[in-house]
Amino acid sequence: MSGSALARIANLFASAEVEYAVIGAHGVNAWLEPRFTADIDVTVRVDPPALLRLRRAFAEAGYEPTVEHGGQLPSGPDFVRFASADRLTIVEIQAAKTALQHEVVRRARASSEGIRVATPEDLIVLKLIADRPKDRQDLLGLVALPDLDWEHVERWAAEWDVAEPLAALRRDASR
Repeated sequence: MSGSALARIANLFASAEVEYAVIGAHGVNAWLEPRFTADIDVTVRVDPPALLRLRRAFAEAGYEPTVEHGGQLPSGPDFVRFASADRLTIVEIQAAKTALQHEVVRRARASSEGIRVATPEDLIVLKLIADRPKDRQDLLGLVALPDLDWEHVERWAAEWDVAEPLAALRRDASR
């Protein structure tokens, strides 16, 4: 995914006035040597009116929702996947409903292109929670970054019951 495609997606969030943070591999790519990823993962802070604005912005840009979970909830869906008309760009949006997700959006930093990306610390916690084999290289790279706020990482790791995997990861990274 080119940076310009990611910037176009970020502009959709801005036009809908929705706070967001790019997470997943594109989030990691902002901090480490980029690797290929097929979709754009984003956490957003939305209420039902904001979600409606976001849906309109994506529709006007030629995207359509292809998957939705939790649409019956009063707070709106937990997850919506949008696909471009040519199906080459997939955007997976998670609504911030936990304290951690709200913190991820609040702490996001603007990249050099103005795209709001999750901090390395928050990406570490999210990838430990996901616990997928494909996240291992990302995690090893992230924990090697300088000046990480380990207190923040350890707090959320404990809250999400991933403190032991974090400790093991740090041991492995120090070898």
